[in-house]
Amino acid sequence: MAADLLTGKVAIVTGAAQGIGAACARALAEAGAAVVVADLDGAAATATATELATATGMTVASAAVDVADAAQCRALLAGAVAQYGRVDILVNCAAVVVMKPALELDVAEWERIFSVGVYGAFACSQAFAQQVIARSSTGAIVNISSITAQQSAHGRAAYAASKAALDSMTRSLALEWAGHDIRVNAVAPSHTATDRLKQAIGEGKLEHDVIVQRIPMGRFAAPEEIADAVVFLCSDRARFITGQVLAVDGGYTANGGWIPLHEQIEIERG
Repeated sequence: MAADLLTGKVAIVTGAAQGIGAACARALAEAGAAVVVADLDGAAATATATELATATGMTVASAAVDVADAAQCRALLAGAVAQYGRVDILVNCAAVVVMKPALELDVAEWERIFSVGVYGAFACSQAFAQQVIARSSTGAIVNISSITAQQSAHGRAAYAASKAALDSMTRSLALEWAGHDIRVNAVAPSHTATDRLKQAIGEGKLEHDVIVQRIPMGRFAAPEEIADAVVFLCSDRARFITGQVLAVDGGYTANGGWIPLHEQIEIERG
């Protein structure tokens, strides 16, 4: 990505203390934006912001916020506007992941997944849109979805449903806010090599070889590859793109079968 692609822009990334969120914050800063690293874990957000500021030479601030609380979302946007005078970009990455059989999932877990991953994204987006409209400017929102919105898996009942809801909300907000020059898109990653994924594999909750076999490109995504797509959608290079969910998945969702091509050919040959 060009280093000056987002020069002069101000961006907020929620859930940005680690993983894909942190990669998005870094990529936005490297593209020239001032960035606010927002996360439920305020100490981790501060540590990430400090690291990114040193690495990129850009202005990177931090904020502790529970996006499930609308008042905190409004305060997050108001604080950024007070500090920088504007916010041009919002990346909603905050999410709660619970991998558990549906029969064992309780109401509190379901509600927390939705309150953070869906309502939190809405509350931040609403506060963002209000300040963009108030100053008659333009804005870009990117929601971090997941391929599970289309192709779920065991133990993902609530998480997959929340991402499907996020995709639908992306299209609805894009429709409503297009007239205000606010673009709303989403990026749907497949399995991405974050610390959380590596931990799940180490704990036996996911099988590395089974997943990789399902991905036509034969590997996990790097967090930076997801972030590159986010930067593109936030930039003027995507100025006529809104209401879209971009799969960054190495071909995962295009793959209609679990059997690799060379094995399928052998089967068909008999």
